[in-house]
Amino acid sequence: MPLVIITVREELFPETHCWTLQDCMAEALRAAGWLAEPWVQKVVRLPPAELSYHSGSHPEALAAGVPNFVLVEVLLHGSRPTTEKEAFWAAFSAGVQRRLPSKEPDVLLGFVELPSENFYYNRQVPPL
Repeated sequence: MPLVIITVREELFPETHCWTLQDCMAEALRAAGWLAEPWVQKVVRLPPAELSYHSGSHPEALAAGVPNFVLVEVLLHGSRPTTEKEAFWAAFSAGVQRRLPSKEPDVLLGFVELPSENFYYNRQVPPL
C-alpha cells in the first residue's frame, strides 16, 4: 500500500488545489500500475512560519524568493522496479505542470522503499 505525503506552502496552494494534487496523484498511480492497490494520501499545507528555506552559501538564491515546493514522499512496502517509479514521476510532474502552471511549482519527489521486516501495519476492521 503506497503512502503518499505531499507538502506544500499554504499561501501558494489553497485548499482547493489539494483536489488537483489528488488528481495528479491518481494519474501517477495509474501510470505506475499501482492504482489497483489500496493507497493513502495526505496533503500537508505549511503556514509561512513553519517553512524555513536556507539558501546555503548562495545568498542571491534567497533574494530570488523561496521556491514553490511541492515535496512528494512516497512510502512503499518493499522495492519497486525503476520503470514503475519513473512512470510515477513522469505522470505526477507532468500533471502538476499542466494543471497548476501559474504556480510554477518546483516538484521534488522521493521514494522510500521499506523492507518487509521494517514495515508494520495494523488496521482494526469494525465488526459487521
